[in-house]
Amino acid sequence: MRRVTGVAFLLSAAACSVAHDGSGLDGPTAEGGIALGISGPHPVSIRVDDRGMSHVTAGDEVAGYGGLCYAMARDRLFQMDELRRSAKGRLAEIYGPGDDDSILAQDLLARAQNLSAFAAARYATASSRTKRILQGCAAGVNQYISEAKASSDGLPLEFQILGYEPDPWTPEDSILAYIYVGVTFDTLTWFTKLERAAVANIAGTEVATTLVKEAPDEVSMFDAAGNLNPISQFLVPPGPSAPTATVVNPPPPSCLAGAQLTGQALRMAPASGRASNAWAVDGHLTSTGKPLLATDPHFPHSTPSAVYVAQLKVTGQYNVTGWMVPGFPGFISGHTEHIAWVPTYSLFDSVDLYVETLRPAAGGGEQVLVKGVWKPVTRRVETIRVKGRPDVQRTFRSTPHGPILNDGLDGLESFGTLALKSTAGQPEWKVDGFFEMPAATNWTQFRAAALKQSIGWNFIFADYAGPHGHIGYQNSGLAPQRQSPLNALYPVPGTGGYEWTGYATSAELPSVYDPPSHILVTANNRMVPRNYAPQGRPVHLANYWDMPWRAQRIITRLTSATAPLTPEDMASIQLDTQTTIGLPLRDIYLGALGRVGLPAGDPSAADAAAALQAWDGNAAASSQGAAVYEMLTLILLRNTVRDVIGTDEYAAFAPSVFLTNQLAGLIDVLENPRAPYFGITAGVDPEAARDHAVRAALGEADAMLRDALGSDVSAWTWGGIHTLTYNHPLAGEDARFDIGTFPATGDVATVNIGGWFGNIGVLDLPPVDFDDAGGVWAALDQDSLSATRLVWNLAPLDGSLGVMSTGMSGDPRTCHYADHAEAWREGEIFPIPFTSAAIP
Repeated sequence: MRRVTGVAFLLSAAACSVAHDGSGLDGPTAEGGIALGISGPHPVSIRVDDRGMSHVTAGDEVAGYGGLCYAMARDRLFQMDELRRSAKGRLAEIYGPGDDDSILAQDLLARAQNLSAFAAARYATASSRTKRILQGCAAGVNQYISEAKASSDGLPLEFQILGYEPDPWTPEDSILAYIYVGVTFDTLTWFTKLERAAVANIAGTEVATTLVKEAPDEVSMFDAAGNLNPISQFLVPPGPSAPTATVVNPPPPSCLAGAQLTGQALRMAPASGRASNAWAVDGHLTSTGKPLLATDPHFPHSTPSAVYVAQLKVTGQYNVTGWMVPGFPGFISGHTEHIAWVPTYSLFDSVDLYVETLRPAAGGGEQVLVKGVWKPVTRRVETIRVKGRPDVQRTFRSTPHGPILNDGLDGLESFGTLALKSTAGQPEWKVDGFFEMPAATNWTQFRAAALKQSIGWNFIFADYAGPHGHIGYQNSGLAPQRQSPLNALYPVPGTGGYEWTGYATSAELPSVYDPPSHILVTANNRMVPRNYAPQGRPVHLANYWDMPWRAQRIITRLTSATAPLTPEDMASIQLDTQTTIGLPLRDIYLGALGRVGLPAGDPSAADAAAALQAWDGNAAASSQGAAVYEMLTLILLRNTVRDVIGTDEYAAFAPSVFLTNQLAGLIDVLENPRAPYFGITAGVDPEAARDHAVRAALGEADAMLRDALGSDVSAWTWGGIHTLTYNHPLAGEDARFDIGTFPATGDVATVNIGGWFGNIGVLDLPPVDFDDAGGVWAALDQDSLSATRLVWNLAPLDGSLGVMSTGMSGDPRTCHYADHAEAWREGEIFPIPFTSAAIP
């Protein structure tokens, strides 16, 4: 092993072996065929390397995807089934209703959205190639299920513990798995629209605009005409500077007067963010003379990892390695012998909420008013099976806009009857492009494929032609255009005037090839400004971009390199925990404390302030200063928001709005203190009020740190209160699933993300509830992480690197369940073999 720039590059690894009979949980490990029960004479070879990665070879594309999905099911069948059940609303069937009926509530919301019907409709209109591939995939999954049931080892352990068998896999299930990826993103979008309206009703539109802060236009990747902005414009000085002007949004529609979330809706707010980093550097700047790419998809933390990595070689057609979503065999990121691509989510505004006007229909049922016409409301009755309880029957309704959320989510009453319109429910939605990407050999072919899928992604591309190769960027997905800008902000009336008018065309989605900087970076940051109009007409993509801080840090690392960039450098950047906003915020805090003094009665204040003063801005697990900074920042943010919108609304706000957007709002009011923040009213000195708020927050933060870590401030560390617990759903039932709890590194705004802290509202609970919820460790639990870290390097073809957050397998009876976990935590990364000769 040799370590370069903080990354351990593991040159070899001993094969693991666990004795099993029958199908063999850890086989096949040698090159050989398995006869899949699919049409055609083509054999499939599956080799499993020493790190658990499956390498599938077939002479036919359909057989190849059958082998790929056989391997995926063998490694992740329970995860695939759990994701399918999540999308279909069938979790209570295996787990029971959950505490306070939380699992049943999740099922009801999923049933209300009717995703299975969407998946069936989208499969029906898929290309013939996509259908054949997904049929082959289903055949491979079902062959594994049959073989596992017949073996003495049986089905994966989770099925045995929970006492059920999986239903056969269908092609529609694979479409559903991909739809569900978009739904998890979209849920945060529509919850934010609800929350923005609620905050505006409580405290006004200026407060709603400030607290749900949008990324500024000044750091947009492209300009209004669709031209790539230079890095010098994008890479603004990191952290707070002169406050940018806040463009106050218009107020909510009058139909939302007084609307607030209540009841179950408060508890169902999305509690975890999804993000990613992706970048590419062409050969002008690399040690290989060819492009290097990096991807580290941030998903909600799950055990096993939220993504699956494998290789598929279809003889005579293509050879591809990459990551995919369990259940969906499309390579979201990958590389072939010719090209490579890495994605981040582009945060498209893909959903709208419509406040419907209903009336009873003659003969029963209901009608809905849309553009002056009363139209029927459709109904369906579904039965939800609940383990340990009687079945639950529920009627679900849909309008021409989409499913009615109220039928699956209590607490929306003050908003009226809300119908959810999403791109997944529209006939234009497609997924075919993912099955064309592996065969692409150049930018033109890849770009055409990327534009044939409908979830919003930023794709960064590289090819290896010419002396230095080429890199490119393509925005992809369905971006609805609306009659009104209010759709992007709030629920809107369903009676008319707020309808979709079409989608952004392919020519209107931003794209660039061979940028003059030789660098492309995306990190969920703003792609285009508010006045984006590349073909002369205004185009709306999103208004809920993440802040630019991760992208700025990545570009800083890439542009400050003093030697050609290596694959190890790419991996090192993925581990970066330097905060972009930490030191400027620290200086604001220290300035305030210098003016008003330390909190009275706080025995830790002097030492905590000294730790803050000495802090280098790095959110390392071992950092004392980071512990003070992070806790002080989160307490100050909580106090600032809660004191303006109230305790009840804060409970919904905290997990519903990206924490980075909340922090941007905090920076705004710290730099420009004004009413109603910090208790400022007429006659109150704004700067003094802000400074006293900082002092009070330090006192509260110190008290929490003392309770958690003791009175010795020198022993405080960020990793002492910020931990990663491997969270397999059955870890409490069987110790074999339990990997453990470890100090965590990074925070919400670092490249090596430390989580989205969706449970941050725990910090506002009364003492008894706070302790029952798990205290500060629950609030700061690492709930989001890089599910894998990959560096694509095709020079040579076996030059790529990667590591999983857990292991390739979800079955703890194998030796590949958690064999990557320690390496992932320690910043180690392994070679990824591509050529047959390199597969160990």
